[in-house]
Amino acid sequence: MDRERLRLFGENIRTFLLSKKSREVLVFLFFLLVSAGFWLLQTLQEEYETEIHIPLSLTHVPTGVVITSELPSEVTVTVKDRGTTLLGYWASDDERKIDVDFSAHDLGVSSDHILLSHAEVQKLTLRQLLPSTRVVGIRPDTIDYYYTRGIQKRVPVVFRGHVEVAPLYYLAHLKVSPDTVTVWGSEQLLDSLTILPTVVTNISDLSESLERKIAVAVPRGMKAIPSEVTLSADVDVYTEKQVKVPIIGTNFPAGYALRTFPASATITFRVGSKDYKNITSDNFVLTATYEELLESPDSMLTLRLRSVPDGVSQVRITPAAVQYLIEQNQTEE
Repeated sequence: MDRERLRLFGENIRTFLLSKKSREVLVFLFFLLVSAGFWLLQTLQEEYETEIHIPLSLTHVPTGVVITSELPSEVTVTVKDRGTTLLGYWASDDERKIDVDFSAHDLGVSSDHILLSHAEVQKLTLRQLLPSTRVVGIRPDTIDYYYTRGIQKRVPVVFRGHVEVAPLYYLAHLKVSPDTVTVWGSEQLLDSLTILPTVVTNISDLSESLERKIAVAVPRGMKAIPSEVTLSADVDVYTEKQVKVPIIGTNFPAGYALRTFPASATITFRVGSKDYKNITSDNFVLTATYEELLESPDSMLTLRLRSVPDGVSQVRITPAAVQYLIEQNQTEE
C-alpha cells in the first residue's frame, strides 16, 4: 500500500514538472531570484554606519610585572563604509585584534602608569580596518593602566555595610574570610594603605545564617589577590532562661559573714538557642563587698551582677534588692 502511494505521488510530481504551468512558475522564480540578487548588490553599494567590536589585549609583559588595573576587553569602533565592506568585517570578525605592546610604552622602574592617547588608540584601531573605512567614533578613546614591579603588601579586610536580622533573631557572628589579602601597587600607594574595605553590602531581615561572596573595594592603581572575600553571618534565635545564683559576701573581716534574705536571686536573661545549655548559674556572680555594706544607709542590699557571660542580654534580677545582716561568727572559748 505504501509503495503504491509513493509511486502515485512520484508520478504526480513528474507530471507537474513537465507541464506548461510548472515551466512558467520556474521561469518566474528564476527572474525573481535574479532581481533579488541585483537589488541586494545595489543596496550593498550604499554607505552604512555600524559598530565593530575589536578585542584588546596587553602583550609582552615582563616577568615580575603585575598589572594592577585591568584594560578594557575590547574597543568599540563606529565606522562608515559600503555595505559590501561592512559585510566583509562581519564575516572575518574573529581575525581582528588590537595588541598593546607593554614594552613599547614602558618608561622604566620609576613609572607605574601608562596612558595611551586618543591618537595612539586610533592608530592601533586603523590597522585593523580597510583604507576605505571612515572612523566615526572610538570607545574608549583613551586607554590607561597601572602596574607594579613586584611590590606587594598584606592588608586586613574590613566589612563595610549593615546586616539587619529579623525580629526575635540576633547576629551571633559576622566575619570575612580571608581576613587579609595581598595588594599589589606602587610603593607610594601601598604606604598609605592600612585597611581594605569591602564594597558596601546591606542585608536586611536576615533569619538564617548565610555565606556570600563580596568584592573588596580596591583603589585605582592597585590589585588585590583574592579580589573577593566570603562574608559569613551566623544568625540565632533568642530564647529566655532563668537560673538561681547565690549572693556572696566578699572582703569580710575574719569572724564576720553576710546573710541575705533570700540567700539567692533568680536571674532571667535572653540567650541564643545555640548557647542555651552552655549558660548556667556558674556564669553569673552576685557579690557584695564589706566596704559597700558599711556605706549602705539601710538594711536593703541592691543586687548587681559582677559578671555577665558573652551572648547574654536583657538581664533581670529578681528580687532587685534583698534584706541583709552582717553576722559575727560565734567562737568557742
